[in-house]
Amino acid sequence: MSSYPASTNLLLGEFQAQVKPLISIPVTAPSDGDIFFHVDKVRQVLPKGTLWAEVAPEQIAGEELQLELNTKNEKLRLAGEIQLAERELKRVEFMMADPSLKDIPYEDRVPLSTGVADQLKGELELLKRQLDACGVVERLAFDQKALRSRLEMPFDGELLIALPVTPERTTMRVAANTPIGTMRDISEIYLHIIIRDPQVVAIPPEQLRIEFKRDTGAVLSGFFHDTQILEMSNQDVLVYRFAFPTRNSAELVSLIGANLTCELWAESPSTFHAVPKLEVARLLAGNDAFAGWREAVSGLWPGAKLLFSGRSHLGIVAGGAAE
Repeated sequence: MSSYPASTNLLLGEFQAQVKPLISIPVTAPSDGDIFFHVDKVRQVLPKGTLWAEVAPEQIAGEELQLELNTKNEKLRLAGEIQLAERELKRVEFMMADPSLKDIPYEDRVPLSTGVADQLKGELELLKRQLDACGVVERLAFDQKALRSRLEMPFDGELLIALPVTPERTTMRVAANTPIGTMRDISEIYLHIIIRDPQVVAIPPEQLRIEFKRDTGAVLSGFFHDTQILEMSNQDVLVYRFAFPTRNSAELVSLIGANLTCELWAESPSTFHAVPKLEVARLLAGNDAFAGWREAVSGLWPGAKLLFSGRSHLGIVAGGAAE
């Protein structure tokens, strides 16, 4: 075993990966109408709270004015009905208090009684509640619509406009659900890799490292951040996310959404021997009785332990009698 080179890292294989920001929010038009952009570039970084577009602002303003007029008219109508109801209640209470008027039929239907007064009080209370609630539901619905029509950055981040915005063209007519753009939180950028190999899953994730080369020849290296379970093609998949030093952020922004071929490396806190798989196959001399690399290692070097199974090499820790 000592004839094989010692190492602390091993190439596990090449994986397809995708660069993604911390958050990515696609934006579509909430309704038919004109969109007025407050920006004139299709790609830029904006601070949180920046209003970058408004959908049908003139229509929204007209709807708000109409809502205010309708609410005012309805409140005037209800206030008039309350005034009449209060006047009628006072008349009934006055008649009930006078013995000479007490037995007169009320509205030619029923004799005056406390039941008639209670009914009028109930109707008056209902009218007052209607006045208090007048326009509240309609205002909430309008405010939600108005909020959807004002497109603001929910965080410091990058804005990508999907429409051909220019300094000369900042207003466009679109249909509802038309893609307008994407808001990205680029404060953190990750490389996403789908892991299906159970041998890789068995490796402590903090021992994993990812590398990929830029066209310039520069190599970017990222380290394990966390895992996510995502649904793809109606099935759950395990995704490993790798983070990068902040000094690489500017380079990574231009790669967001790109599919990359990356190398996944395992790094061990202790030394192991890197043994070529072809060498192991040669030593087996055609013996196919072993079910896998782990059994093959145990058979060839009793007491040795298979630490990693890489693309072309095995990472093996020698046992007490393995040498």
